[in-house]
Amino acid sequence: MRILVADDHTLLTDTLELQSSGLAPDLTVETVADLASVLAHADSDQLALIVLDLHMPGMNGLSGLAAVRRKLPNVPIAVMSGEVSAANAEGARAAGAVGFIPKTIRLKDMLNAIRAMASGDRFFPGSDASGSVDSAVGSSPNGGGVFSALTKREFQVLRELCTGASNIEIGRNLSLEPVTVGLYLRTIYRKLGVQSRVQAVKLTLESGVDI
Repeated sequence: MRILVADDHTLLTDTLELQSSGLAPDLTVETVADLASVLAHADSDQLALIVLDLHMPGMNGLSGLAAVRRKLPNVPIAVMSGEVSAANAEGARAAGAVGFIPKTIRLKDMLNAIRAMASGDRFFPGSDASGSVDSAVGSSPNGGGVFSALTKREFQVLRELCTGASNIEIGRNLSLEPVTVGLYLRTIYRKLGVQSRVQAVKLTLESGVDI
């Protein structure tokens, strides 16, 4: 899958290009440094995903996203920023982005998120600065305490987890890519304060929460 990453921070783009071959060999990462280069990029309609830095030259906030969408309406576009906030994520969502990537997440997680979006998934962070993943709108439907921090989608993943389903089975049941399931599980473990699927299931069952 060909991915175009547009960011004027060359350390980030060079690292993505160098590390993608080892961490994500199914991705071909191409990079440019400004919006004009995105709009002039050859064969841009053949890309699986375009990632736009929110504050690179030419972007003018989310106006740059709108310009790329007008030229390439069939190519999914994500926004990336070091400023992680619910407002930025929701702004990107409202403007038609398929995801919002915090620069605060690990490189491997960033590549996993890029792969997931290129495969048709959506990826949006929570409101905290850690870059937690939350691609479902709304709060958790049940439970209190640590469980109240889970989103509706995270509860769905947790429910599947408690049935003993594997990541592949969870993905199939919820129409998610397995890599996206892994990102959800990482966030669920963090919110529940556990380290593994066994601990997550044990805590859920012992709490008596209705899932």
